[in-house]
Amino acid sequence: MGITSILNIARNALFAQQTSLQVLSNNIANVNTKGYARQEAVLMEADAVMGDTGLLLGNGVRVEKVASYYDKYLEFSVAKQYTSMEEQKTYEKFFTRIESVLDETNSQLTSNITAFFNSWQSLSADPLSGVARADVALKATNLAQSIRNTYGELKTLQVETDNNVSSEVTEINNILASIAALNEKIYESSAGGSESASFASQRMMQLQKLSGKLDLQYFEDENGGLTVMTADGKLLVEKGISYELTAEKTGADNFYHVYWKGTSLYSIDITNSIGGGTLKSLVDLRDTQLVGFIDDINDLAESLMTEVNTVHATGYNPGGTTGVNFFENMTQDYAANIDLSDEIKTDVNYIAVTSSASNMSGNDIALAIANLGSADVTIGGTTTTYVTYTASIASTVGNLSQNAQNLSEYHQNLMEMVSNQRETVSGVSIDEEMSNLIKFQYAYQAAARLINTADTLMSALMEIGR
Repeated sequence: MGITSILNIARNALFAQQTSLQVLSNNIANVNTKGYARQEAVLMEADAVMGDTGLLLGNGVRVEKVASYYDKYLEFSVAKQYTSMEEQKTYEKFFTRIESVLDETNSQLTSNITAFFNSWQSLSADPLSGVARADVALKATNLAQSIRNTYGELKTLQVETDNNVSSEVTEINNILASIAALNEKIYESSAGGSESASFASQRMMQLQKLSGKLDLQYFEDENGGLTVMTADGKLLVEKGISYELTAEKTGADNFYHVYWKGTSLYSIDITNSIGGGTLKSLVDLRDTQLVGFIDDINDLAESLMTEVNTVHATGYNPGGTTGVNFFENMTQDYAANIDLSDEIKTDVNYIAVTSSASNMSGNDIALAIANLGSADVTIGGTTTTYVTYTASIASTVGNLSQNAQNLSEYHQNLMEMVSNQRETVSGVSIDEEMSNLIKFQYAYQAAARLINTADTLMSALMEIGR
């Protein structure tokens, strides 16, 4: 069996070096693939065999497995940082847009409030002036329009975040299905004696994408399958099965709520228990942050309507009419609908400037409304001035936007740090791969020469037998 053994050893060596070269080629091809873990064909000495002399002789080399180089603790750190980074990036994106909506250059709330009350001051100086009355109506129209526009833009952002919640759930389900399918491939590969390193690498990339969308916990079972759960333990993937989330519009707000069913008969609303990632920030922006600013604008509109109407309704217009509201009287959705009353939109002479039915040149009502511009008033349960209130809104969103930007940069820096650490373990080094390429190339050539040598020996043996 001597020459035959040499041929077998050479053949196995060729296959082993060829496999190593194939794995190495795959590494080089994926040098720029985000999340790819470097692989290596692990070579082991083949089991010795009993030779013709009665001695145990070496039997060459075999490929034990194709191993991926990754540190599970580093991978966990990368996933956690990715959760925080994507969460803060979402906050930064939307707070920047909210800030743009509420910025004075866009909303003009403060300037329109100031112009509105100044127009009343001008009217008080000439109570019988039709031009001054028309200017009051114009400034009021501009103010009401700026409030409605600001409110509408905030509501549009809220609807956008709501739609994004639904989109994120769809993407999450696609990733869960992909992880479950890769679990199945890993099980099948292991059962058939094939290598599953590529499937495991693909699965880790999918897991990182998933971790950016919501906070997770996960572990590998003894057969290499990955079990994935939410941060509070709700099962998302087990073996080859994925448990989808659903997004359904429910409740008075008509917003998408996130439901998990798992293995139970009933769905559970997990909207408010999502622990991190893009999905958590979208829900918080929609249900808390944007609601707060929408309420602020609504409270502003309600206060303006109430304070101005209370004074105006006690005054008389040039026609001797009293009890007319300046703004349309409403009981809800103030910011969405604030506008001049129908009477004043029809005729600016319905604007009242005096509290005396017998003195049309009086100006005390006009002065009283003008003074509201600098007086302490009640807005949403808080005593403040209108200008201070709008400035406070702009300041609040500015601080939130800056804080989100700072946190986003902080977590991006941390993500870069742990990613660099991961690269030292799992990343592909072109220099190292090229060095290995030369090594395996020489080994392959040596195995090929060994086959030629065995062939020569076999030919010589055949010649002897002739």
